[in-house]
Amino acid sequence: MAEPDSDTRLRLLLFFVAYHPSEEEVERLAACLAKLPAHIGYAVVANDHRDGEPVDRLAPAAELFLPVARNLGYGRAVNSAVSEWRRRFRLPEWIGALNTDLSWAPGSFEALLGWLESQDQVTLAVPRITDPSGQPQQLCKQDPTLLGLLSRRFLPDGLKPAWLRRYDSRYVMADRDLATMFEVPYLSGCCMLIRTASFLAVGGFDERYFLYLEDADLTRRLRALGRTVHLPVASIVHAWGRGNHRSLRLTLVNLHSAWIYFSTWGFRCC
Repeated sequence: MAEPDSDTRLRLLLFFVAYHPSEEEVERLAACLAKLPAHIGYAVVANDHRDGEPVDRLAPAAELFLPVARNLGYGRAVNSAVSEWRRRFRLPEWIGALNTDLSWAPGSFEALLGWLESQDQVTLAVPRITDPSGQPQQLCKQDPTLLGLLSRRFLPDGLKPAWLRRYDSRYVMADRDLATMFEVPYLSGCCMLIRTASFLAVGGFDERYFLYLEDADLTRRLRALGRTVHLPVASIVHAWGRGNHRSLRLTLVNLHSAWIYFSTWGFRCC
């Protein structure tokens, strides 16, 4: 594991949460991380870690590598890594919370950071997210609603009436131009760039969420302190697995997170 030569060297620290990523996924991510400049570092939390798995390849160049014996979930893993870093060093002005199923062109995070450092009011930004074929993923959303959750998780598109398809379209802000910067109520947790002071001010991720909707909750709290924006100055490729659509266990986790979210923010139907 790399040791930072100074706690002032870094201007952006990316925290990746890993849960048994494949060798291919790690190779793709490692190739991108190797091209980051010295002022952008990365840390990894390896949930449910087992010695010798592919994620270990990320350890030698990481600023911090935390193997965890159990699965902390997403938000708690990020919080744990941030706390461990603060115990050792000073955090930079900007941090990231990211999945491991990401890749990007060289210079992407430099461009994002350059824009963010020129802003005083932004607390959270997510870059343009595409799938591996280059198609944009519709991850800018309105605040969660019961109808939005039920429609997008449980109803096949072919069975939806026209009014519900229109509702889904509004929910994912499909009318917005993803080539432009705009404010978003609910930004995806797959690649969040967060002003550190704001993250600490709101207490980080709410650890009641194991997975799902922790990003909606965090966006909502961060936007009370400043602007939360879609920032297309760079694109990030996201190999989105959508595991909860295939797994009963993850579907139940999603529903539990929805209960926490609506109990906290109110049961809004639509």
